[in-house]
Amino acid sequence: MSFREDIELIRGSRSNLLRGKRIVLALTGGVSIYRVPDIARELIRHGADVITFMSRKASKLLGPRVMEWATGNPVYVELSGYAEHVNICTTANAVVIVPATANTISKIANGIGDTSVTLCAMTALGSGVPLLLVPAMNESMWRNPIIRANIEKLRGLGVRFVEPIIEEGKAKLAPNQEVVESVIDLLSPRDMDGLSVLITSGPTHEYIDATKYITTPSSGLTGYYFAREASARGARVTLIEGPVGISDPPGVEVYKVESVLEMYDTAIKLVSKRHYDLAILTAAPLDFYVRDRVSGKISSDLDRVVIELIQAPKIARDLKKFSPNTFLIAYKAEVGIIEEELIARTLRRASEGDWDLALAHLVGKGRGFGTERDEVIVLDKNGVTRRIGPLHKRELAREILGLYLSMNGPRVKG
Repeated sequence: MSFREDIELIRGSRSNLLRGKRIVLALTGGVSIYRVPDIARELIRHGADVITFMSRKASKLLGPRVMEWATGNPVYVELSGYAEHVNICTTANAVVIVPATANTISKIANGIGDTSVTLCAMTALGSGVPLLLVPAMNESMWRNPIIRANIEKLRGLGVRFVEPIIEEGKAKLAPNQEVVESVIDLLSPRDMDGLSVLITSGPTHEYIDATKYITTPSSGLTGYYFAREASARGARVTLIEGPVGISDPPGVEVYKVESVLEMYDTAIKLVSKRHYDLAILTAAPLDFYVRDRVSGKISSDLDRVVIELIQAPKIARDLKKFSPNTFLIAYKAEVGIIEEELIARTLRRASEGDWDLALAHLVGKGRGFGTERDEVIVLDKNGVTRRIGPLHKRELAREILGLYLSMNGPRVKG
């Protein structure tokens, strides 16, 4: 089996978010280069076609044959008279330099093209191809005022950066998943400029005492991907987030809450004082709060503990009362029922809260909560249904945001 045939077995295996996109990965001589084959493979798993350019120093740290295996495409180190940097880098959908060393950043900022990588960057900048730099270097170099000035200069030219992780005296390469998500961000359509979006996400913790709580198994991934996708498309996004174990999406205003009452109060206060074009309720808060929470810790010597739960107010029921012009999309999750009953229950709940789109959602073990892929049945106010999925959760978010825009008109930038 050829390298190319092997690649086709994994292309699009996670999503089609980058299907039809040609990504140039340009590698410079940093020690974190060892992670780039995995990044290339992840881009391909989201559907991309990946082509590699390497500086001479990079090729000494990582053999070009490894990148040919990782991508299924030829690797360019020494340029020939065929001007590959022009023919490939000006027709790519994006050029990603990873790792981007201080030396390479400074050369690009000052128009120096003395390697295949910097030449690729020069031609990309000159032809309007999106350029993403993923820095990695010593922390002292990252904070060097000359390097900072060069970074700001490039940002002023529209170049995007994936911020490094600062630890152990180093500006370390961002996590692979963040690099991949940043590429998806870079290539998302800019059709939500000027829109303001509110999203709820994750579970809530309802404490019984100071050390124990009741919760739901929500991971917050659905809200994360809705927020990330909307932000990448130009929207101003506010995320109300329960306790989750994932990082916050970049460029998003985040309100962290813990209890169901905190989540409710935060959402209602925000929609009461601000205009939101769209609200998406992906959170899975507990529907109840604990009456008479115990101060301190319940003794483990007790044979029996009785806990009284009180029904909590619902954002999905009340949001439109405070913000009637906000387009409301909300989930109705159920377990172990037939589809007809799922749709009926969802329509009843949607009617109570005046939802504009309802997402009927069957959840359970290995389904919905904590998974990367999901599926929903979308219902509008007329009861018209449309099934979406199973898809990667960001792909699902993209489809639903696209449906919202088709109903309200996209806002395409310039």
